[in-house]
Amino acid sequence: MPLIELATVRLKATDPIPPPSFKETWTEALRGASSAAGIPFHLYRSTTDQSVYYLLGGWRAGADHIAFPNTPAALDLAKAIGVFMTVDIVRHISGDIAPLGPRPQRERLTVSVRKVPVAHAGKWESEWMEKGVGGWDESATVQKQHAAFRKMGELTNSVEAFGGTDVETFKEWIWVECATDAFNNEAAGQSIETETETFEMEYVIG
Repeated sequence: MPLIELATVRLKATDPIPPPSFKETWTEALRGASSAAGIPFHLYRSTTDQSVYYLLGGWRAGADHIAFPNTPAALDLAKAIGVFMTVDIVRHISGDIAPLGPRPQRERLTVSVRKVPVAHAGKWESEWMEKGVGGWDESATVQKQHAAFRKMGELTNSVEAFGGTDVETFKEWIWVECATDAFNNEAAGQSIETETETFEMEYVIG
């Protein structure tokens, strides 16, 4: 099963302008992650809060990602995050990021996180018709089974950010799309009401 990885990270300093070494360090870290995954990783910034950034990439299979946290590239990525930032949350989503194509370097993206009642999960997925990429949040399944993810949390002083949401009453459906598509679609065709969080981000590095 392919996975989409989406991490929310925050600058430690109160100044929203990153230090001079920020770009160089992140460029190297993203290069290592992209090489290991075989899929490009990118760093984005929130369009509403300049201290908040998002790491977005993907894995062809869960097994590939599970092997990654023990590699030198993963250590470099954790150090890059730990020097400048704290980690708010790391999400692993059951989906293939490839259909998003090269657009991440040119356009703003919108991410929506919807809490879908477990009883309606099958119907929700069958009705979903929007452009973009995404799926169910599988973070709890992926991260809690492997100690390497806890190690990544320790390296970034953000252990609580790893582990995912494990709730019996709802599942989280996470969708990433071009901001213009998100504006036009607005979850067209869905008959199930959900609690929704939406945020927009713009490309920075990668």
